[in-house]
Amino acid sequence: MNIIFERVLPNENAKILEVYKILKNCGEEMYRNQGLIHWKAPYPIKSIKKNCMEREVFLTKDLYKNEYVNTFQLEFVNNTSEKFSEMQKKRFNVVNVSKFATNPKDTGRGIGKKSMEFIETYCRNKGISKLSLDVYTESNNAIRFYRNMGFRITSEKPTRCFKVYVMEKQL
Repeated sequence: MNIIFERVLPNENAKILEVYKILKNCGEEMYRNQGLIHWKAPYPIKSIKKNCMEREVFLTKDLYKNEYVNTFQLEFVNNTSEKFSEMQKKRFNVVNVSKFATNPKDTGRGIGKKSMEFIETYCRNKGISKLSLDVYTESNNAIRFYRNMGFRITSEKPTRCFKVYVMEKQL
């Protein structure tokens, strides 16, 4: 498998549409096959554009197929407490991973694993010490995937419509 990772910028409308399509396809697939409702409504394009301004949004491209097959977003959260030195603050940096999705027709090919490995290397190179993500408590496949990637459930929290687990991994 030959894949590359491309950052999506706020003015790249064609790429933003690709992110939208992957998230929409995943939501429909999870609802249809697993009865999961958390991504049933498509994530709005205007929200993806906003995310491109505030976070780092990526697409994973399969070079053999010349298609985008995965997307994810990284939100860098810095510890800004006055009591920590600059070196200590760097050690406590966290990245929240969100909207991690592989196109349903491309699942089972190791794309999610390769994408998570990219995220870990990318974040380590930026001095990040921990990854965090929320996962719907009913998303058994996603929970299993994240556990296999070394994440552990650290807490549970409610959202407007359902509960999510907070999963974390130390880098």
